[in-house]
Amino acid sequence: MVKAIDIARLTRPNRIRCRPFLFPARSISSTHSSQGASSAVATKRDKTYDEESSIPIPLAGRRRAEYEDYELAKELEKTLRLEGGASQKKTRQRNTKLPSLSNPSSFGKDDHDTPRASSSKEKIEVSAQPTKKGKERAIDADIPDRLPEPALRRITTRNGGGRGIATDDDLPELLVESGSGPRRLISRRGKERIDPSGGNHSSEPVLQPTKDAKGLRRNPVGVQMLSPSLHSQLFPGPSLPKPPKSLLDISKRHLKDNSLSPEGAAVLQEINMEMPSLRGANIRDHFHALGQNTAEPYLTIAKEFVGVTLPEMPKKWELGRPGWTKHHSDGRTEVVEDLGEEQVVSFDVEVLYKLSPYPVMATAVTPTAWYSWLSPTIFEPPPAEDIIDSSPPWETRTPQYHPHDLIPMFKGSEPRVVIGHNVGYDRARVSEEYSLERTATRWLDTLSLHVATRGITSVQRPAWMAHRKNQKAKIEREQEHLTALQEIAEENGDHDMLQSLEEWGTTNESEAEALENRWQDVTSVNSLAEVAALHCGIPVDKSIRDRFGDESVKHASQIRSELHDLLTYCAKDVKITHDVYQKVLPLFLESCPHPATFSGVLSMGNSFLPVDESWQEYLKNAEETYRKMDEGVKKALRILAEKTKAEGLKEGDPWSEQLDWTPKKARWADDDPAVTEAEAQAPAVVQHEAETPAVDEEGDSVPSWFAQIKENPSILASNTAQRHLLPLLLRLSYKGHPVAYSSEHYWCFMVPHDHLTDYIDVHGSPIELSGSKDKRLECFEEKCAFFRIAPTGSSRKTKLVGPSIKPLVNKGDLTSPYPEVLKAALASDLTGLAEKLMDCAEELKALGEDNPWGRQLDWAVSNNQALDTPHAPPSFSPSRPKSKSNKVDHGTWPKWYWDLTGPPTRLPAGELDLTCKKSVAPLLLRLQWQGYPLVYSRMHKWLYRMPRDVVHSEGTAMLEVRGTPVKFDNIGPDAVFDEDREHFYFRLPHKDGEGKNVGNPLSKSFVKAIESGELASAAAESGDDVAAKAATDATNMNAFCSYWISSRERIMDQMVVYRGDGSSGMILPQVITMGTVTRRAVEATWLTASNAKKNRVGSELKAMVRAPPGYSIVGADVDSEELWISSVMGDSQFGMHGATAIGWMTLEGTKSAGTDLHSKTASILGISRDAAKVFNYSRIYGAGKKHAVQLLLQGDSKLTKEAAGKLADNLYRATKGSKSTRSKNLGPAKVSSLWHGGSESYLFNTLEAIALDERPTTPALGCGVTRALRKTYLEEGSSYLPSRVNWVVQSSGVDYLHLLIVSMEYLLEKYDIKARYLISVHDEVRYLAKEEDRYRTALALQIANAWTRALFCYNLGMDDMPQGITFFSAVDVDHVLRKEVFLTCETPSHPHCIPAGESLDINELLEKTGGGKLGTPLLEEENEEKDLAIGRKAPVQLFPDIQSANHKLFLEAQANRRGESAKRWLDQLPALLLPASATTTIASSGSGRQEGQRKVTGKLGVKKATFGSTGGKRKV
Repeated sequence: MVKAIDIARLTRPNRIRCRPFLFPARSISSTHSSQGASSAVATKRDKTYDEESSIPIPLAGRRRAEYEDYELAKELEKTLRLEGGASQKKTRQRNTKLPSLSNPSSFGKDDHDTPRASSSKEKIEVSAQPTKKGKERAIDADIPDRLPEPALRRITTRNGGGRGIATDDDLPELLVESGSGPRRLISRRGKERIDPSGGNHSSEPVLQPTKDAKGLRRNPVGVQMLSPSLHSQLFPGPSLPKPPKSLLDISKRHLKDNSLSPEGAAVLQEINMEMPSLRGANIRDHFHALGQNTAEPYLTIAKEFVGVTLPEMPKKWELGRPGWTKHHSDGRTEVVEDLGEEQVVSFDVEVLYKLSPYPVMATAVTPTAWYSWLSPTIFEPPPAEDIIDSSPPWETRTPQYHPHDLIPMFKGSEPRVVIGHNVGYDRARVSEEYSLERTATRWLDTLSLHVATRGITSVQRPAWMAHRKNQKAKIEREQEHLTALQEIAEENGDHDMLQSLEEWGTTNESEAEALENRWQDVTSVNSLAEVAALHCGIPVDKSIRDRFGDESVKHASQIRSELHDLLTYCAKDVKITHDVYQKVLPLFLESCPHPATFSGVLSMGNSFLPVDESWQEYLKNAEETYRKMDEGVKKALRILAEKTKAEGLKEGDPWSEQLDWTPKKARWADDDPAVTEAEAQAPAVVQHEAETPAVDEEGDSVPSWFAQIKENPSILASNTAQRHLLPLLLRLSYKGHPVAYSSEHYWCFMVPHDHLTDYIDVHGSPIELSGSKDKRLECFEEKCAFFRIAPTGSSRKTKLVGPSIKPLVNKGDLTSPYPEVLKAALASDLTGLAEKLMDCAEELKALGEDNPWGRQLDWAVSNNQALDTPHAPPSFSPSRPKSKSNKVDHGTWPKWYWDLTGPPTRLPAGELDLTCKKSVAPLLLRLQWQGYPLVYSRMHKWLYRMPRDVVHSEGTAMLEVRGTPVKFDNIGPDAVFDEDREHFYFRLPHKDGEGKNVGNPLSKSFVKAIESGELASAAAESGDDVAAKAATDATNMNAFCSYWISSRERIMDQMVVYRGDGSSGMILPQVITMGTVTRRAVEATWLTASNAKKNRVGSELKAMVRAPPGYSIVGADVDSEELWISSVMGDSQFGMHGATAIGWMTLEGTKSAGTDLHSKTASILGISRDAAKVFNYSRIYGAGKKHAVQLLLQGDSKLTKEAAGKLADNLYRATKGSKSTRSKNLGPAKVSSLWHGGSESYLFNTLEAIALDERPTTPALGCGVTRALRKTYLEEGSSYLPSRVNWVVQSSGVDYLHLLIVSMEYLLEKYDIKARYLISVHDEVRYLAKEEDRYRTALALQIANAWTRALFCYNLGMDDMPQGITFFSAVDVDHVLRKEVFLTCETPSHPHCIPAGESLDINELLEKTGGGKLGTPLLEEENEEKDLAIGRKAPVQLFPDIQSANHKLFLEAQANRRGESAKRWLDQLPALLLPASATTTIASSGSGRQEGQRKVTGKLGVKKATFGSTGGKRKV
């Protein structure tokens, strides 16, 4: 390597002597010219050969100007030598190797006009002369033996916009190489950089950041950039191409069109700090090294397990002891404490989730052996008698008589990998994971790997379900036809036909394989069965799984006799998981090849949440507050009900008239219900003779359902009993869930709310109960929903015995504790089963009504009752003997009131079953929408009615706001509304848009309307203070409890493992690390938890996560993460930050000046700034105008649909712009349309270009999209473009998070910072740090953020970064988990204020860490040379040719609001005459010369034959 002088440190004359070609002649003559010098130069003009140096003299152009400058400098040197004798003497005494004008040959010969090879170089060593600025510095460089073209860099002065000559600070670089490729410069800090001019483009000057009056670096649009110190640390190595000045003109005009000015840019304090050095030549190499560093050895272990052939599954399991058993390949078994030294394992856990969240069994397989684990509770006897759980509802600790042991997995600190499907669920059952010290085990989820590569979006799911259903039906039909034909051929002995039928089946298989290019065929939902079917073609039988949720299992010991089958089922899941893993891991590594992605996913799988005794207090307070408020609501509704009943029917009252006032016999006396409770249970008296109560052998009274079958067991074989009673006596379960009889839908099954999604695909939406006919099922509604047993589209199941249910029993879907009786019940004649069925009835009677089957029967003591069945039709029920009661006549009630009461066995006398969920509640509350009364329709649910004359007076504009009036049937309960000629009826606004029915106006979605008064009670206007207060209390308290009502079950079900005395515990959130196609993490409770609100019970949830003593929670929110990512992609078209309006608003816009994005949108729509945020983010995520209209209508119910449409049009025209399309007669091109004229047109053109690529990848880490969204598999008309644009933005946000986490992993290890990853919620990340390391952790977060932002910029073609986004605005150091450290987290259930934490910006952190010191590195970099060679590929730039003339036209086309330029640009694109997969010859758009052939992939720049590269040919 040769030494070259850093000329930026020399005085100007010395620089001229060293490199005269850097300076034009006029820059010298303006200060030092003399007549003699000028004339001397003039005399040389006519010469063609320099006599002194034998250098050819250029005839014209820049070389000629440089030569004249050179001659002028020589004349000036002679003059100075004559004038300064002393200095002349000193100069002669210097022995320097500096090139001198007095010795032209020291520069080397100029081979510009000679045939010498341009690649030849001379090795010279140049030493810098000492200057005032510091010591002499030597710089290694390769010095060419020919003079390169000049690097004239003209800068635009801030005062006049004219061109000036570069000053010392403006020209810090030394040109050291030229040739056909990019030219290299040596910076004043010795960094090698690429000449921005590129060497083969026009001589137009390029743009560089300059210093303002305060000495701050700013780019040409005024954005403050990094300090020189930080810039040199974050962006070392060759410089990337810089934009020419013509692009600045376009940018400034574009900013001006959007009322933005560079003069409004902010002034920030310059940050200077010493960062950890990068590992590699640039930030891209650095992250590749970090990814490798943190991913290993786990990545290698994971890859090796793909090729492993598993040992054979044991045919016999060890069933006689708890704990781990190792099953060797030779059949031996061995008792082990854990998995020992195993390095990688496929793992699955099973849980009796109705009893306990703790594991009951587990299986695992390694490359060498199988393992099984059994809970000790299986081998313990059940309690001597049934224990009634009297613990309060907030007590969530598992009783000791249920499984309560965690699984020990590994000991030691060796790296291990555990693979599972939804492995976060399994991890939560492993004991070592509940330690504050992080283990060396990493958890790899096959579900996440599948979603990231072949997952499906929620928008595609319905189409996929329909396709799958049709495919299954088609295959079944074809198979039936084939079987029938084969039978006919066999009967006839037609061998030719048999052979043709076999070939026909083969042909069909080939056709099915040919359909693989449809997106429905390359994706699936996330269950293990579906994933295995997609990737491996393996059918998975999950029927036995339902046994783990069987209601009949009351203790773990009950499954002891079934252990072999259950362990085999668990082991099969482990085997299938490994089969799936062998497919999805290679797919993932191909789709997401960067090691930082793999490392980030592993780290996110280790999340945890520490809690203390305040967790139980939180549950107690929230539940008690909720119950108290709920009682308050019920009390208020009771007051209104009693008042309405007492007042009776009011003519003309719109609410009272909707109630059913049909008289019914009162159940109790209104004045004293307690006295009448005994009367209600008095025995009946027959007309002619008294009856004695029915008793059993012990003399105990028997329930009415049992009385008649006890007297005549043969009745159990009757058709009525088969339809209504026998499934309950047999305690049947469908797929592990108890069956239930609905009067309208017949036999159904009950499913807990948290498992609904498992059944919606097959059985459709849950059914609705039929009011009073299904009274006995209402007690289950709080925890369960009801599904038809028959699949969607099939007929209802009227019977669950007999031959029709044989398929269900054979498949294992329909089960019973009496399998032999159930098998016998498949016969059509059940006469011989009466005795066995009677035994079942006896057992059910002994169990009592505290079970899901018994509760559906009538347990009232009665005599000679007819067969009691759940809602048996009267025609099938035996007649009852007429009797008259000796009850006291308490008068009558209206039917609506009577329906709210119940028999004493279900509801104590004097109580009303009245909650806000009842359809009568809004009528009692006298609710009105915008002053118009609410009306309940059986067909349309909740409506509001308006007088017709009022509607007509409002005009058509308001009619559009309210929508079309609904129409009713002229028969049935809604006929009264159809006959109404005085009113129109309109639907209440639904959150999902127009035309949707509202089921409950007191639901969570109407809380804002209640708070705003849009939905209010008319009781306040009645003058009745009591009614008004009751109505206000009911509506307000319902709003207060909305969060707890919706989240209560998920929060209560959190699995908390306490340590020691129970003062501290831990929750392992069961995170799916890549749960969506955008690779975002998914978790039902913590990733969706809201911030604490003063009027929401239980909303302080997150603040219950507490740092243990001696620890702090350190974290930050990425400021406008996805907005910045999107905007910087748009800015990359200019190669300059803030060059687009959206980019400038994101970086420099302020709320006070109204120049930020949210303020701009608010001004366009006339809404608040906070409301505008929803519009902005939804638009950037790909939502269209329809969504904006819906949001506007939700926000302002008085807005017409037409007005909302106009506002949405204005918004999209101002932001997204207008769309121009290519002329159809020109044929299709790679780009068919272009957004232009909007503040975000550049952004959306960039996003759509990526999204519409054949294989879209994220710019930062190059991660690919799921196949379900790839262009190859999508059909015309189903492009799902919003989902694909959303993927570009959100998946890039996930890249950001992974880069941040990987940086933290590296820094924590390198500097021995005692902290570990806690949890991340989209753009938030939190760590648990030792108290003494909290500030070092915070500083590491700031450095990690700077590195992450730098990679995004670098890979988008910009090697500089605005200072304003380099660091977090603040890092929080806190003792609880919350959004902001200043939130007090006061709520109705948590009235106490939580003390504030610390919020530190970068300057405060630098002060607290001694100027930004992380400490002494614990690990020295061992393979630095290896790191330098990693990832040496050029960055994947979207727009690599920003200096070309065509790129300028492309930018102008997007900037113009009129579409002519865009249309012209689109029309000049070459047509794609042949398939897009063909190879393409693309000519360089800048020079007009062909760059060569490359494959069209549809991307921008290097990988895209779209923007910036439009000239040239395409051929196949």
